Amino acid sequence: MDSLFVHATLIDGSGIDPVPDAWVRVSGQRITDVGAGATAAGSARVIDCAGRTLMPGLIDAHTHLAAGDYLNQVHLHSKPVIAAQAFTAIADTLDAGFTTVRDAGFTDYGFKQAVTSGLARGPRMLLATGPLSQTGGHSDFRTRQETEPRRSDGLYHPGLVVDGVSECRRGARDLLRRGADHIKIMASGGCTSPTDDVRHPQFTAEEIAAIVYEAQSQDTYVMAHAYTPRAILSCVENGVRSIEHANWVDATSAAAMAEAGVFAVPTIATYELLARDGAGGGMPADQIQQVKDVLASAYDALALLRDAGVKIASGSDVLGPHQGHKALELELKARVLGPMGALVAATATNAQLLGLADEIGTISVGKLADLILLDGNPADNIRILQDPNRIHLIVLGGDIVTDRRDGPSSVTAVRSPFRSPMTVHTPEDRP
Repeated sequence: MDSLFVHATLIDGSGIDPVPDAWVRVSGQRITDVGAGATAAGSARVIDCAGRTLMPGLIDAHTHLAAGDYLNQVHLHSKPVIAAQAFTAIADTLDAGFTTVRDAGFTDYGFKQAVTSGLARGPRMLLATGPLSQTGGHSDFRTRQETEPRRSDGLYHPGLVVDGVSECRRGARDLLRRGADHIKIMASGGCTSPTDDVRHPQFTAEEIAAIVYEAQSQDTYVMAHAYTPRAILSCVENGVRSIEHANWVDATSAAAMAEAGVFAVPTIATYELLARDGAGGGMPADQIQQVKDVLASAYDALALLRDAGVKIASGSDVLGPHQGHKALELELKARVLGPMGALVAATATNAQLLGLADEIGTISVGKLADLILLDGNPADNIRILQDPNRIHLIVLGGDIVTDRRDGPSSVTAVRSPFRSPMTVHTPEDRP
């Protein structure tokens, strides 16, 4: 049966002003018509939005769903606890209005398999599985006393340590074999790894180019953790599709990103939260200081990227106890981009980044019906997205998966969002 959403304030994800008294018709998994004013219901099930805001499901383009604790402590948890934490984070992410996520590392393919097979509730998931890191790089979590690299246990995937072009090729091929939807590389140091510094570039140009080649050979792409201009430029020059974080981007590297069509995925929320809570959660003092160092420039970097014309996507990068704060990222981005700019980053631009612009990201005829119905207008008060009780309905591929219209949440089992073929279109501007 068709569903007809009526009397909605429509934010379609494109950036245009909200449309009052709008309606959206859904047939099966897809949107079949959109309009405003009066319309005939026919045989459709009518859902009266009563003036509430109807908008596309949110997309988080940088998650770590299996990181149920700070990265220096995940390995201390038992396997059942890691699994329980991850499945809880996955379900809670959907119930917070995120209908699609791009996981940037540490989450094993099996979690996606559980969701797509209907064994667990969750959003549409695109996974990097294990990031690629050089020895002593951001995904080499060995302390100085350890010798053997940490390996995936089928739940938490710390990544692969690879050095030299041949190992980089092998590592990329192995991740793709194991179900990675895209490849994540650590192209600079990170705040939460034990033996590197955020200022140091990682991987040579030849290594990055080899990984990009392997990804593109299987019709996918590389995302790169990178902070500094030197690391960013190396990634841009060698075909990386998105730069994650980019806190120390400068005018030259921003211009290069814009010219090449490379996306930026700033992730401010995680720094704000780690700077506030990290010490009490057991993060080492030197890691917290690096968090504060990159946070100090995060908002200026976002403004620089905007002014340079870089395509700005959105990711939260939250870890452990902060998994429930993904929507905070939109509030923080709105400080620079404005509320509508932050909404577009988390819907239409993220869909473009994922190669799914023809399927999700805006409320448009022919696209999958990923919708959320909100009590209030996030273009006026973007903080409402952080209150799940104000998200009255969540629709994933035409199915109502969360319904809070009559009080406490009623959830339904989620059938696979890939239960019928979904075409992943390769954007023409892919580097």
